Amino acid sequence: MIFTSLTFLGFFTVLLSLFVFIRTDRGRIFLLLAASYAFYAAWDYRFLLLLLLSGVSGWWLGLRMIRAEHPAKRRACLIFSLIISLGMLGYFKYANFFLDNFAALFGLSDLGNLKIILPVGISFFTFQTMSYTIDLYRNKIPVCRDLPKFLLFISFFPQLVAGPIVRASHFLPQLDLPIRLKRSNAILGAQIFLGGAVQKVLIADNLAGFIDPAFAEPALYSSLTLWLAVACYSIQIFCDFAGYSLMAIGIGRILGFEFPENFRMPYVATSLTEFWHRWHISLSTWLRDYLYVPLGGNRHGPFRKFRNIFLTMLLGGLWHGASWNFIIWGGSHGLGLIIQKLWNRWFGGTFPKISGTPFYRGLSWALNLTFVGLLWVPFRCVDFETTGTFFRQLVQTTDGIHWMHTPSLVILGGVLVWHGLYLYKRSLYHRFPVPQLSNYMPAAVMLGALILFLLFAPINSSPFIYFQF
Repeated sequence: MIFTSLTFLGFFTVLLSLFVFIRTDRGRIFLLLAASYAFYAAWDYRFLLLLLLSGVSGWWLGLRMIRAEHPAKRRACLIFSLIISLGMLGYFKYANFFLDNFAALFGLSDLGNLKIILPVGISFFTFQTMSYTIDLYRNKIPVCRDLPKFLLFISFFPQLVAGPIVRASHFLPQLDLPIRLKRSNAILGAQIFLGGAVQKVLIADNLAGFIDPAFAEPALYSSLTLWLAVACYSIQIFCDFAGYSLMAIGIGRILGFEFPENFRMPYVATSLTEFWHRWHISLSTWLRDYLYVPLGGNRHGPFRKFRNIFLTMLLGGLWHGASWNFIIWGGSHGLGLIIQKLWNRWFGGTFPKISGTPFYRGLSWALNLTFVGLLWVPFRCVDFETTGTFFRQLVQTTDGIHWMHTPSLVILGGVLVWHGLYLYKRSLYHRFPVPQLSNYMPAAVMLGALILFLLFAPINSSPFIYFQF
């Protein structure tokens, strides 16, 4: 179910109606759990057992870990849990990729395709299970002895299929509190959801009609058109994914739950480090805490620090999909972070007065935005060949189709104004990139948004980009 569809509207209306009739907290936990499984089954009911396996195994091994008296048994429970999670992820997401590359490396004939269907959201719920068992092993959280609560933590439908990645330390304590529908939560949640829906439907979906053909056959288009396509895709993927995150956060808030912020206006960043502090925050902090720090972090000298940065970003790229394009994307971000840190180390103290000037910050912002934007090309293109063609067309003066898509230009202008307002007066915004409204304004704003939807929304809302990851 797409959050912006009539099907989801009906689903959520029924859920809220049942919430009114079921008054006990225990009953509401079971209601939310049943709704989450129904939501997931709407995508593909065959993978419900996979979702259930991830939850039950994480819960059971967590209990065994706490009851184990010997450190070796605790470690064995952790390893077994990681094998289950990574095994599911490896088989469904990477089996064909590794088979194809193994065959190519050793010159073997085609080993065949396993015809594996990727379960939606598998990258997210396996990461949540792993974070729970790792934190439990580190004695950072108490064990969850309540199976329904743990299953709800793994499968809660607002963030199940595309995040944000929620940690047990953040979500499980909320299940120990009374589950109530409150007017204040409904007002704020509806505002947050509305902000996400505007980003998804009015911005991201309207850009798709220009972006899709340009990235599918870049050889047909002129250099200037492809530069516009890069700018448009940068906005599309941000508004599509941040829009989903906001809608998930808004739905959770309406139901009385708080999710972590997942985006913080990443395109105002003046460095790659700042960009990754603002982009897909729940993933970047997960990679930091469960991959970068265990690898050694920055504790063993600059060489190991840079190695750890590169490996973390490389694996972060691979997390997005089984493709060399994603490996290139992640590895390039890793190299960019290393170069940035070397620059700061060698020259950070050389120009202290210049580095604080508007010119220096503006130049840093432009370079950072260009680097990030160009790396969206391999992220979006389907293969090596298309990526190479796209980059060649960017730097060549050609007689291809010169298509200055008017709606895309209008949207880019509006997004520029939006970011300018954020930089100029951040007090206009709440914790999320949604204007903070008084209790008397939501109805008028929602009516205005509805009119915009009717006038400018595409006929069919496209699936969220991150559903494929």
